[in-house]
Amino acid sequence: MLVHGVHTDRTTHAERCGKTEWSSVVDLIPSGLDLFSARASTRQGLELALNATNRRRFVSVLAKTQADLREAKVPILVNDHRDERRLIATSDLTRSQRRWLGQVALELYFIQLLRSDIAILDLWPSRLGVTATGDAVWYPRPFYLAWDRDFLEAVRNVYTGFFLGKGSRFQEGVNQLRLGSSAKLLLQHLGGDNQRGVRFNTRTLQSTFLDICNGRSSADGSLHRNFIAFGLYVASLHELLENLDLGFDVRGAFMRSYRGQ
Repeated sequence: MLVHGVHTDRTTHAERCGKTEWSSVVDLIPSGLDLFSARASTRQGLELALNATNRRRFVSVLAKTQADLREAKVPILVNDHRDERRLIATSDLTRSQRRWLGQVALELYFIQLLRSDIAILDLWPSRLGVTATGDAVWYPRPFYLAWDRDFLEAVRNVYTGFFLGKGSRFQEGVNQLRLGSSAKLLLQHLGGDNQRGVRFNTRTLQSTFLDICNGRSSADGSLHRNFIAFGLYVASLHELLENLDLGFDVRGAFMRSYRGQ
């Protein structure tokens, strides 16, 4: 799922800048091919492609997302095009700006999963940042998906069960997602025992994902097709937060986004 805490990572900013923002996704593909049926992969890809061509629907999704953020008091301005409000390069942001951006990005991540049945998946650092006026502005591409109801319920059960200490609900979500034998690995991926100062690293995400793949048994069956889109969503968040090069309070972001479900 989401957030693997890496408290000893020393990856340099220069090393990260040498990657494209899609490289973490490309690196995930080989280990994930066996987790989905050909039919599921094709269907998910087609859904994403068709959504990208539906401009009217995307405008509606943007408006709904902005309304959700305002209701939750998350100070991110959602725009569907670039104008004079250019984003400041991450390297030019102050430490306090980077910390603030990372925290509101985490809240955005959770708000979309906890308060909507549709998520815009594009959180890459070229699309979400800070302007010269000090605003957090998001210029996402039309890369979005309406989650299958059962999949979204399972994801919410996993997050809520984990962060609220409800073991039975967490296990229910794990079972719904067919992750059974990978439950312990999933806990590590959520930040382990400390979610207050989590450092994000895309290479560790890839390693954790591979471990989850290897930890699954044939009895677990194929994963739901929405895991493909979810993986893209998680990868873009990791890319952004790794680029900000700080530890973030994931538990705090979840609690500010959660409103009781």
